[in-house]
Amino acid sequence: MANKRDLKKDINFLTDEVIDTCFLHYHLKQNNPEEKEKIELLIEDVIRMRNDLMQRLNNPDESLKGKSLKAHYSAILQEMIKKTDETFEKLGKFSA
Repeated sequence: MANKRDLKKDINFLTDEVIDTCFLHYHLKQNNPEEKEKIELLIEDVIRMRNDLMQRLNNPDESLKGKSLKAHYSAILQEMIKKTDETFEKLGKFSA
């Protein structure tokens, strides 16, 4: 389990990578407005995901202490990895 600061950096890094890749696909789909709209929605979802994860990371339940707090942070990390992977899979469908 990484510390809170590293977890914040990881969240920001991964969301930046996903958004960068979304913008790349967005610009490659100049002639396809339907797919551009889907990519815009995907970018909005990524931003919402980032804000939600940061909110949960910065404001854990006050009853969490010790191992339960570490488990909370680990759950956030696992969710971040899962959602990032799902987003990249969705983007992969656009390039096909």
